[in-house]
Amino acid sequence: MKYELFGTLPSGERIGKYTVGSGDYSLSVINFGAILCDFSVYGRHIVGGFDTLDDYIADTSHQGGIIGRVANRIKNAEFTMDGRTYRLPKNDGENCLHGGCGFDRRVWEVTEHSERRIALEYTARDGEEGFPSELAVRVVYTLLDSGFAIEYTAVPGGKTPIALTNHAYFNLDGFGGTIEEHSVSIAASTYTEVDGQLIPTGRRPKVEGTLFDLREPVRLCERISEDFVGYDHSFNLSPNEQAEILGTKVGLAACVSNKDLLMKVYTDQPAIQFYIGNVLFGGPDFRGGIPQVIHGAMCLEAQTEPNCINHGSAIYEKGEKYTHFTAYIVEKK
Repeated sequence: MKYELFGTLPSGERIGKYTVGSGDYSLSVINFGAILCDFSVYGRHIVGGFDTLDDYIADTSHQGGIIGRVANRIKNAEFTMDGRTYRLPKNDGENCLHGGCGFDRRVWEVTEHSERRIALEYTARDGEEGFPSELAVRVVYTLLDSGFAIEYTAVPGGKTPIALTNHAYFNLDGFGGTIEEHSVSIAASTYTEVDGQLIPTGRRPKVEGTLFDLREPVRLCERISEDFVGYDHSFNLSPNEQAEILGTKVGLAACVSNKDLLMKVYTDQPAIQFYIGNVLFGGPDFRGGIPQVIHGAMCLEAQTEPNCINHGSAIYEKGEKYTHFTAYIVEKK
């Protein structure tokens, strides 16, 4: 395990960069946002990241961060629980996205670092970003023989919503081009329909016969058009293939491939948000001065459905443990 000082926040807090692995696979995390800032495969950087802490502070695309207290969009930036309405920050039009100033903007404590594992912890206070109850969160990144896993646990001090994910951006070619030639498949027979603000309508149409049918590998360039800028949608998973990784049973949610690499995403979550960087432009350059470009990377965010807390899910009682496991396996074809 390698440690280096990554930067210092205006508040004076020191942010470290922790790297595990070497050779064919290595992974780096910073304790600002518990951000996955790099994942290298055979010398190729396939996860988006920045050169400096200032770039992460300026970033608005949530590069590599742990997202919470509730991932994705919450309609009208509010929810009702036990007869009380909770108001949240409106940071996506009239809606709340990724918990407002969420966990990817907080300083985490590194509580474990070894040759293959980096564990980080953060405790959100009662009322933070409008959410009720204190919440103790632990995230563990583990470097696998051919990929990495993320294990999430969270224990609330009182009744509260919890829905976490990681917002890593992937480009199997390395960064500098688009992912439009990548092929993608997602094990989902239905998807979550959304309105013009990307808020679920309440319908879960079948993917068959639509642009959302990704049950078999599809080159993204074959779907993108003037009428369809790209995916930013939640797919309801129904995996056929199961596996056990680090003692956890997971399903094969998605596969992504380019000319020489194949990435498989395994998770125990009910859905995956598939986003292909439709508004990925401007902002800080990626590491090495590489500009952000539309469709320059994709996200495969294992999570619950958008606006889940307004449909009665993702609510946890005091002391009820939240768990989540997702793994990304990347190998040569």
